[in-house]
Amino acid sequence: MKKEQMAICDTDGKYVYRLQELLEQRDAFPFAISVFTEPERIAEEKIGEMAEKYRLILAGEAFYEKLQKAGVKEMQMLLLKGAEELPQVTDYIWKYQSGDRIRQQIMEFFSEHISDGFTENEKGVVPYGHGRQKGSLIGIFSPACRELQSSFSVLLGQHLSRQANVLYLNFESFSGLSKLLEATDGRDLTDLVYYMEGGRERLVYKLESMVGNWNGLDYVSPAFSFVDLGEIREDSWMLLLKTLQEMGHYDYILLDLSENIHGVLNILRQCAKVYTLSNGEEMSQTRMAHYEELLRKLDYEDVLQNTTKCDLPVFQKSLSATEELPRSEMAVYVRELVREEYA
Repeated sequence: MKKEQMAICDTDGKYVYRLQELLEQRDAFPFAISVFTEPERIAEEKIGEMAEKYRLILAGEAFYEKLQKAGVKEMQMLLLKGAEELPQVTDYIWKYQSGDRIRQQIMEFFSEHISDGFTENEKGVVPYGHGRQKGSLIGIFSPACRELQSSFSVLLGQHLSRQANVLYLNFESFSGLSKLLEATDGRDLTDLVYYMEGGRERLVYKLESMVGNWNGLDYVSPAFSFVDLGEIREDSWMLLLKTLQEMGHYDYILLDLSENIHGVLNILRQCAKVYTLSNGEEMSQTRMAHYEELLRKLDYEDVLQNTTKCDLPVFQKSLSATEELPRSEMAVYVRELVREEYA
């Protein structure tokens, strides 16, 4: 399905073309962008054509009032605001901030305003990525080495992201990743489920307004409240994962799982590959044996067949949830694993 049309209008040509480049660098950005830099050259009939052609117009101050007076709807236009003040304008973004932040705010505005115009045929349909290969789910679930699971998952995602598009989702009750992953305006994984339940056609836009990136890996912030996490039903998780797969943008969707979420075994069953972690300690081996026996008794032997057991070596230096993680001993271990399994 082709992308929506978007216009960026501002007199600072250098800025506009740089912003266009930054936004278009991201394959998941669901707009094709046109640029306008000379407001005096846009006649009224041209503005009428623009209003019909572009689902969203990002307009600098010199363009905004001209477009507004010509009848472009406010819900179709977002002010690109610099130092000047324009009264009675509530929907705006600041020009001079990171490209990722501008992208998030554009997608938030679009999902709240423009997507109200979906037709009946468009409702319930994933609007971007049709015709592309569905993403593969990769589950990481380790009853034996839970303290290492998230570090392993993040590193796996970062290494895979060098050759593919990867989305990381953390399902733990207390992830401990707040220092590592920058929060996105207080919104987290549970909010993504809420948006999805409001209409699958909105999800791609909402996701793009929430996703962050760390060292090449896309992520949605982990749930802040384990209470909210525990209230989400299995069918909601399944629909969310199916929708993310159907979007077609992500080659791999990494699920850093916990037994505290509903339907975790059925989620593992949907994964093309599952990783479990263990080490040489007796308690670790006992926990792993218990987990495997449970899967067999509950007829989830197919999960075992898709599982890669990672027997971790003893790391000389403890892992730190900081920028040191990509240079850790575990990073070396994961790099070799990716080299062997995803060559």
